[in-house]
Amino acid sequence: MTTDTSVKLTYVVTWREISEGLKMQMRHSPVGRWCYRVLWGLCAILALLSLANLLTGGLDAAGLEVWRFLLIACLLVIAVRWLTALALLAYARHLGEHRVTVDADGISTVSERHTHQTNWGFYGRSAESRRVFVLLTPDVWGTGLMVLPKRGLSDPQDSERLRSLITEHLATGSPRRSARGSRDESHTPASDPYTERQES
Repeated sequence: MTTDTSVKLTYVVTWREISEGLKMQMRHSPVGRWCYRVLWGLCAILALLSLANLLTGGLDAAGLEVWRFLLIACLLVIAVRWLTALALLAYARHLGEHRVTVDADGISTVSERHTHQTNWGFYGRSAESRRVFVLLTPDVWGTGLMVLPKRGLSDPQDSERLRSLITEHLATGSPRRSARGSRDESHTPASDPYTERQES
C-alpha cells in the first residue's frame, strides 16, 4: 500500500504574504542578491566618506545630497514592491480561494476561476520565511514565483512534511536546472502573468 505523502493547503492570499514572497524573491535570486550587495556596498562607502568628512571638517552639501538620493532610491524600491504586491493581490482575489496539493509529482492549484498543474522541474530553488514557503524558477531573476502561506496548512505538522517535499525536489536557496517544465503547455508570462510570474 502506497503512503500518501501529499500536503494540502487552503487559503485566500493576503497582501502581506505576497509582499513577503516578493521580498524573498529579491533576496534569493542571483540578480536580487547582487542588487542587495551593491546597495549595502554603496551604503558602506558613503558611511566611510561621511565619517571622514565629519572628522576633517563637517559634512558638506554634496555629501548630504548623495545621502538624500540613496534614501529616495531605497524608498522607491520598497514602494515598487508594495505596489506590485497590491496589483497581484487584486488578481489573486479575483481567482478566489486557492486549494493547493503538493506531492511527489509537483504542485496542483485549483481556484474558483483557474486550475493548473506544475511539476517540480519548473522551479529551481526555494526559500522559507516565518509566514510562507517560496518556490522560484532557476533563471537569474527568479521570475516565476509561487507563494505557499503556512497558515493554509490544516495541521501544524504538515509544515515539516511540506518542507521535506520541497527539500527533496528543490535545492534550498540555490538554483537547480532541470529539463522538465510545467505540465500546462499554455503557461507563459503573457498568458497568465500571476500564476506564471507571481503565483500564490
